[in-house]
Amino acid sequence: MKKRFFIILGVIILLFGLGYISYLYWPKEDIVVDPNISEEYKQTLKDELVSYQDELAQNPGNSDLFIKIGKLEHKLGQLSSAERNLKQAIKIENPENLYLAYFYLGELYEDMGKYDEADDMLRISTQINPNTDVGFLALIDLYKKHYPGKADELDNIYRAASDFTKSPEVWASYARFLEDRREYRDAWIYWGEVLNAEPDNAQAKEAVVRLKEILGIAN
Repeated sequence: MKKRFFIILGVIILLFGLGYISYLYWPKEDIVVDPNISEEYKQTLKDELVSYQDELAQNPGNSDLFIKIGKLEHKLGQLSSAERNLKQAIKIENPENLYLAYFYLGELYEDMGKYDEADDMLRISTQINPNTDVGFLALIDLYKKHYPGKADELDNIYRAASDFTKSPEVWASYARFLEDRREYRDAWIYWGEVLNAEPDNAQAKEAVVRLKEILGIAN
């Protein structure tokens, strides 16, 4: 009786294993979505895509071409193909554009609804090139839209972004975030940073004056 039980159990495990292997290796249908763009613009993108694909055939180790192709495929709604090409760019590990490959893959994963994967890719992009604000701004936007309950983590991202990038756009966004949290003194400081970098920034001028009144700071 016991021997029969183990035989049956073995068969079940074998069938489960075969099914799992089939799932892993069975060709999966590519994810393609409607890009919701005009037919004219779609054709322009397709023509550009063919041009880059022809270039890539002549230079298959060019990571920049993989990135350009991945970006175009993303715009055309060819999401799975875009993912493959951006991952190929990452495999090449060109230090000049590696952060961009991770950045565009992060944006792609966000559009695919894979928010945790998007978070990972965008963070890697900021780690590779912390002095450029594009990765940080995309990461900030991701958290605002999809992680509304993680305001403290968003604050950490803002702090890192403002320290590394010295970007007025980051400072302005952080200042608005701090105002929403009623951290008026810190918001005033960051609006001041924006104004120092961009003396003609009307929004920063207005914010500095308004927050000085709230804080009771004399001119």
